[in-house]
Amino acid sequence: MASASPLDAVRRLSAATVNLLLSRAEFASLELAQARAQVLRWFTLSLLVMVLLLLTLIIGSALLTVALWPQLGWITLAVLLAVYALGAWLVLRKLMGEVAAAPPVLSETLHELSNDRDVFIARVRQSADEAGGEAR
Repeated sequence: MASASPLDAVRRLSAATVNLLLSRAEFASLELAQARAQVLRWFTLSLLVMVLLLLTLIIGSALLTVALWPQLGWITLAVLLAVYALGAWLVLRKLMGEVAAAPPVLSETLHELSNDRDVFIARVRQSADEAGGEAR
């Protein structure tokens, strides 16, 4: 039985490496497409919520100001300002916390590439050990 030449081994290794990289690139592409769709959906829903809340806030503020103006005057506007500022600060704080806690984009792909690298290094070391054992 003829043993495989080193050139055949290099060809097989190159083909396997290219196939692995292509599959990882496809996986990354799918992950990016999912992330893009998710971000677009979140953005659209957030925009709709903001428009509706803004309309609610305008009408509610006008109603409250008109109702309380004879008794409190400008104090009504100052209280509304303080309430809106506090609400904005709380929402901003929550948003910053969520952004900081979100996993990085392509984290699964990077993890798989790291696993592939570890397996590849182990196989190279194993091949080197076997080649060194045969030479002795």
